[in-house]
Amino acid sequence: MKNNLKKSLSLCSVLLLFALVGCSSNNQSPNNPTGNTSNEQQASSVITGDDPVDGVYLNYESLTMYVGKSATLTATVSPETARNKNVSWASSNTTVATVTNGTIKALKEGTSIITVTTSEGNYTATCALTVIAEEDATPYVPDDTDSSIYQITESTLSKGTYDSTNDEYTFAISQNYKQIYVNAPEKTIVLELNGVTLENNANSPIYVEDCDGIEISAKKGTTNNIKDTRSAYITDEEGQGKGAIFVNNGDLKLKGTGTLNITANYLNGIHAKDDVKIQKQTLNITAVNHGVRGNDSVTIVSGDINISCGGDGLHTENSDISSKGNQRGDVTVQGGKLTINSWGDAIQAAHDAVIEEADASGPTTYVAKTNKYSSYSGTTPTTSTSNFYLKMNSSTYSQGNYSYAALIDGNWYPATYKGTQSGGGQGGFPGGGGGPGGSSTYYIYQLEKPAGASSFTLYRYQGKSVTSYSTETYNAKSDAKAFNSAYDMVQISVSSSKINFSSWSNYSSGNTNGADVSAKGIKAENEIYVKAGTVNIKAYDDAIHANNDGTLENGSSPLGNIVISGGNLTLEASDDAIHADNQLTISGGKTNITTSYEGLEGNVINISGGETYVYGTDDGVNATSGKASPAINVSGGFLDVEVPSSGDTDGIDSNGNYTQTGGVVIVKGPGSASGGGGGAAALDTDGSVSLKNCTLIVYGGIERTPSASDLTKTICSSNTVSTGSHTVSFSGGTSYTTTLKSSTRGCLVYSALGNATLK
Repeated sequence: MKNNLKKSLSLCSVLLLFALVGCSSNNQSPNNPTGNTSNEQQASSVITGDDPVDGVYLNYESLTMYVGKSATLTATVSPETARNKNVSWASSNTTVATVTNGTIKALKEGTSIITVTTSEGNYTATCALTVIAEEDATPYVPDDTDSSIYQITESTLSKGTYDSTNDEYTFAISQNYKQIYVNAPEKTIVLELNGVTLENNANSPIYVEDCDGIEISAKKGTTNNIKDTRSAYITDEEGQGKGAIFVNNGDLKLKGTGTLNITANYLNGIHAKDDVKIQKQTLNITAVNHGVRGNDSVTIVSGDINISCGGDGLHTENSDISSKGNQRGDVTVQGGKLTINSWGDAIQAAHDAVIEEADASGPTTYVAKTNKYSSYSGTTPTTSTSNFYLKMNSSTYSQGNYSYAALIDGNWYPATYKGTQSGGGQGGFPGGGGGPGGSSTYYIYQLEKPAGASSFTLYRYQGKSVTSYSTETYNAKSDAKAFNSAYDMVQISVSSSKINFSSWSNYSSGNTNGADVSAKGIKAENEIYVKAGTVNIKAYDDAIHANNDGTLENGSSPLGNIVISGGNLTLEASDDAIHADNQLTISGGKTNITTSYEGLEGNVINISGGETYVYGTDDGVNATSGKASPAINVSGGFLDVEVPSSGDTDGIDSNGNYTQTGGVVIVKGPGSASGGGGGAAALDTDGSVSLKNCTLIVYGGIERTPSASDLTKTICSSNTVSTGSHTVSFSGGTSYTTTLKSSTRGCLVYSALGNATLK
């Protein structure tokens, strides 16, 4: 909220707001249900007695909260010996606040009624919620007598030139200053930099406290420098800008055809709490943390942008809905040339990431190198968390029908399914397929471990996708367990409603060449779209990764989808090249995965077009467990996949079915054309293989016999096919050539084109 609109709070409200609770703590008497179901959350089952439910009470009947804060309501089902203490939660206004298993997230100013309803008897209790804007800490106010600070305030607007057409004030800056300070609420300010250097060792060189919008223009033919020479950020200090350019309130736009060089020794190169847009400018950023952080969005329209940083290259933070109904958290690259060398993620989007060519002035080029592959050589932020892992057998895993969360120092840390591991420690992650025949298969979940944590309590909840956690309603729980400083993985089992711990060990993903921080080329918490442009990524982690964990701030569950519909992609990854927690769709473009641990990975993989070339050292294409039944569906396009022909690798590995109804697939890997796949194969499935009206060329073996009644099957060779170039030809003149990196045991073809020969 703008400073001149801040609200005064009563002493009672202020004191209790700091505790994230309200001014009233009277219990609500039970009553009949209201029928409100918005944002309803159902708790997991817990049955503790034999008596019927006769009511429910909340610990607060009214609550006042700041925007962006969380608070927890506690529901008490009566009597104490009630046989069913299941409850559901609802918010009457989910744009103001959401509620998840009693935990309220305040999204924007307004009011809402939070309702809890018992599963048995439909008894309800309510809490009247009021959400207000958080008062800022004491704002930074520069010294009026310091001539090295250029101040733009409501009282000094006359120093600028007013443009009534655009309703903006332009200030031409042609002199060096320590700082430019802006505090002009509801005004649009334009800074024209004309060959200047702004250098500050005490605060942000450009500090914007409040405005409607701020535009920073580097004039044509000029080079401008912004240098933040403060000591590296260690603790949050009041009144300190978090970037060399810091915008506390107002959208930021960088424009102009000149050059702007930003050096940030303190934290971020650019830090804006709202939107950031970059257009035409030549922009060079070096930062110890994020290159560009726009909490609400980051958009690259055009220009030549070069970022070298110790955190993320482009970073958004919020995933809620604005007061105008706009989705926050997107990173969009529409044009220009963007080059990022980052220690963390090159692009990290709190919602969606989009690569396209929407700007008619020129093509889009995106080049990214992360972590040890990047040229960044400065300091990096200290990580505050590490990981620990849960290991369980198949009966405890129970086909993934449970969710896990750890309670650590009063905070919840949800578990993410990683995949399988054989008893001998082999096998691919995530998604797996176990190890060699005869070994035990274990199932692995990953959790965050905050720095300094000494112990945890583990909870299990009924359901695959539980996102609300409670100490009252759960399926099973453990006693408090101390972390083992020598190991990071503990084996668990469940007896009745008790989680038991056994041996500790160390987790091995099967891929030891990976970063200890998230260092992905493009990462999004919801969806990723590559529509056009040239994309070159060399990531010491996944090259492209979409999550579907938890809940977004807009109240929805993240989708975890990736869509490649165009563009020219060259990807090199130490882990997965393209990983979608949910669906991966390729309908166009040309994708060349030169090396990866796993090339394409998703719960469901759909390929309908484009040219895709994959080389993986574990699985080339892998359909893993997830919300849907794993599946690989090919209806068009061209796919060429290769993995090493020896070892526990699969060219195409579906933990469900493989269906091909069109297109051309060439897959190269282990197994024999005449003898099947055994424990590893060029094409390996847990379910069926169905082929129709397509061409499938296999160098190696197929684990399961395909259903392919309308296709011609040709064993082109049952002998060793050597490394090098090979061509499969059909009598009608069509041929397909591929190159083998390692020799395989034969060549098998299914095709609607008829008999095939191998050269």
